[in-house]
Amino acid sequence: MSTPVEPLRLLLLAPEPAWAALLRECLVPMGSSAVLISAPTWESVSSLFTEGHSAVLLTVPPLQPEPGRCSLPTVLLLEHEPSPPPVGVSDWLVRDVLDADTLRRCLRHVRERGVLESTLQRLAEQDPLTGIANRQGFQTLLAARLAENEGRGLALGHLDLDNFRHANDALGHQAGDRLILQVVSRLKSQLEAGDQLARLGSDEFALLIDTRRAPQRAEWMAERITEALSEPYWVDGESLLIGSSLGIAHARAQAGADPLMWHAHIAMQQAKSTQGCTFHIFNERINRNARSMADLESELRRALRRDELELHYQPRLNLDDGQIVGLEALVRWRHAERGLLPPSEFVPLAEQSGLIVPLGYWVISRALRDMQALRERGLPALHMAVNLSFRQFQDSQLLSTLSRLIAERGVEAQWLEFELTETAVMRRSDLVKQTMDALGRLGVRFSLDDFGTGFSSFVHLNSLPITLLKIDKSFVGGMEQREENRKLVHAMINLAHNLHLEVVAEGVETPEQLELLQGFGCDQVQGYLISKPLPLAELVEYLTFGCSQQAIMDVVG
Repeated sequence: MSTPVEPLRLLLLAPEPAWAALLRECLVPMGSSAVLISAPTWESVSSLFTEGHSAVLLTVPPLQPEPGRCSLPTVLLLEHEPSPPPVGVSDWLVRDVLDADTLRRCLRHVRERGVLESTLQRLAEQDPLTGIANRQGFQTLLAARLAENEGRGLALGHLDLDNFRHANDALGHQAGDRLILQVVSRLKSQLEAGDQLARLGSDEFALLIDTRRAPQRAEWMAERITEALSEPYWVDGESLLIGSSLGIAHARAQAGADPLMWHAHIAMQQAKSTQGCTFHIFNERINRNARSMADLESELRRALRRDELELHYQPRLNLDDGQIVGLEALVRWRHAERGLLPPSEFVPLAEQSGLIVPLGYWVISRALRDMQALRERGLPALHMAVNLSFRQFQDSQLLSTLSRLIAERGVEAQWLEFELTETAVMRRSDLVKQTMDALGRLGVRFSLDDFGTGFSSFVHLNSLPITLLKIDKSFVGGMEQREENRKLVHAMINLAHNLHLEVVAEGVETPEQLELLQGFGCDQVQGYLISKPLPLAELVEYLTFGCSQQAIMDVVG
């Protein structure tokens, strides 16, 4: 037996009886497929017209509901043809030309327009690759879920894939899409009735978790999800491990969407500080930490304006003749309450916030100024090494700004050295090489910092204009106890020399380490055995009167 078709309900808002009589006459040929319902106002009957029922509003202009008050498709009832056409309505009918055919065409147009709008709405809220909700669709889902039971019994998960962009760049975007589809498949396999999934960005997802049955269910789900995502992925015949960071926040009654999304986000950021597939549940301690970081970012912005930063310089010793041949510029922040902060306390924050670009230019400018000051005191020229972040490589003003700063300080560019990390070199190597070549034409030279801790792509050592390799202190520090470290350091030095690169060993703290490095043929050393990082005034005194590098050299004979 066929299911009866629900008639189209036509809600009429018109005080004149003539409109009702005319419309009923036009509806006679349509039989039972439509029914006319009269009402004095929209507010008096709005509760009867919920979503999911087929209905159209027919109204004269004075009774038309205000924008946003009525979700029904609206047809205006007019005495004359409008000029210009009315906006915010699906169609209109003019009394003098209204008949059964005109009404039928109008209702068909309204229905087709409604189907089209629904399709466009669905496409606008759907991720084209995965078919799940996109960011806009997620906002709709979240608003609806929070409206249920005042948001109780709901948890929000914010998931971010670690290093997905690196995999995407390395494998290609099509392979990256296949990886995302595998991630979504694993996420869907963990969802149950009442849970929903959305894709917020290329490597970000949101999960709405139903916790009405058990408040602890969000934590159970987080454990299952991170475990599922920790398994290797197979893409184009290659096995990949992709870390993930998941933040979970429980909705609070009537708190709204924005606080919930923010809490899930900062919980995700907390999880991101741990390697692998991890999750964190939002709590007030995390919230206080996030606020503290936000406050610190604001203070760092002010510190740049108020000149609260300073540079300390760590000397580099040449092992051939025992002379100081270079300096590394290390930024410090003289915080009003927390004292002198090392770069580890604020540089990562600067990287995240984008402040690393103005901070980097401040360091370069101050280092060039101090180079000039050393020369004016009659001290010999020394190479000045400054760390350069990948974000600065992306800055279109890098070349022009550096050219201007060098010209203003009157320092020869050949004495300026930029230190790059292996990770920065590996990211967008084409852009890195292009920028390095342009800076190299100014006379600047480059060193590779923390060698051995990143990807160690020897291809880049050959293809990029690098003149000096810095071995990370983590390898140098274990040489006395571990033969493996000694072999690694020796091999790195030989590799660099075979590629015609100079070598600096970082973190040298004992005469035994110095003796081993000299035996391996290392060119230069840097570390507390030579000198701690010094402010400019102490550096001048060290270079002029207090140099103990020859005494250090005497230790190794």
